[in-house]
Amino acid sequence: MNDEMKAPRFSSIELKVEGMARRKANHQLLRVPWSRFRRAYDEYPRWQGLALWGELAAGTGARGQSSVLATINKRCPGFVEGRSRLQQSTPSGLHLLEWVHTQKFDYAKRQGWLDALIFYGVRHPFSQGAWAYWEDETKSNPKGTISISSFERWWRTALQRPFCEKANCAAVAAAVESYMEWEAFRLWLCPLFFSGVGLPQHALSELRRRCPEICDLTDLNALRGTQTGSTKWRQIAKAGDDHVLSQARQEGWHSKLLEQVRSHPWHVRVGAYAARWTHDWTRSPVPPYPSLRQWKQAAAHYINSGPVPRSVGPYSPNASSHIF
Repeated sequence: MNDEMKAPRFSSIELKVEGMARRKANHQLLRVPWSRFRRAYDEYPRWQGLALWGELAAGTGARGQSSVLATINKRCPGFVEGRSRLQQSTPSGLHLLEWVHTQKFDYAKRQGWLDALIFYGVRHPFSQGAWAYWEDETKSNPKGTISISSFERWWRTALQRPFCEKANCAAVAAAVESYMEWEAFRLWLCPLFFSGVGLPQHALSELRRRCPEICDLTDLNALRGTQTGSTKWRQIAKAGDDHVLSQARQEGWHSKLLEQVRSHPWHVRVGAYAARWTHDWTRSPVPPYPSLRQWKQAAAHYINSGPVPRSVGPYSPNASSHIF
């Protein structure tokens, strides 16, 4: 199988290559609106799963081939007829995924972000679950003895496969989404604690709703001092992390959760936008401060037109996070 179909397992020698690929993917990611990328990103794991399922089916010989071909023909019209005799003698999964890249995601290639889609698509928890399930099936069954289920049944089983310790792929994916919702809130709120302008009422209300355990936030003027703001900010960041990571920590898979967060394209986009926004706003903190919804919409539409500042002094959105 080619690397595009495999979950990433990089050795120390491969880290440099992986870093180059990540930088290229991030550059492409920040050149396309988030809604367009997110739709493709959500679709990608099922297509990779179909390719792996087709690869697995190829090892069964003639048994079950008619139903497999019918499924592939329905989902990928023209793929089977278009394969040459030489291609038919080699594993079908790789060719099927190449066909998907060319036919289903041709718009991403034309618009210049197919590499980013593949890079982050294979790192999606669902893609990794499908790959791990394919490996399990291949290793535990001699060639030609695997009983192939329908693709939908195979896919549902892959998503329920243990991803780490006590969490399956679906649970990890949901936990990643929850963490990134908190992360966006934290990055949106952070500049206010270091700017000296205090918290506007809508930010205070959002903070109280998300962190009700922090009750001493009634005096907005108390947050105008840099030292006080920094202390409060560390308290809030810890409370939020404790809340969103509590279940994963109890069950022993929070490290895997944070690893998956780092491999999510929204983490990259919201971090890049936060650095740019914080840099610009702290230089000219003119009210009104945007609502969280407005800020997230701006992050989704953000197109990087130049270098993103790595640090913006004490306001850096990376300063309070242990996962950046």
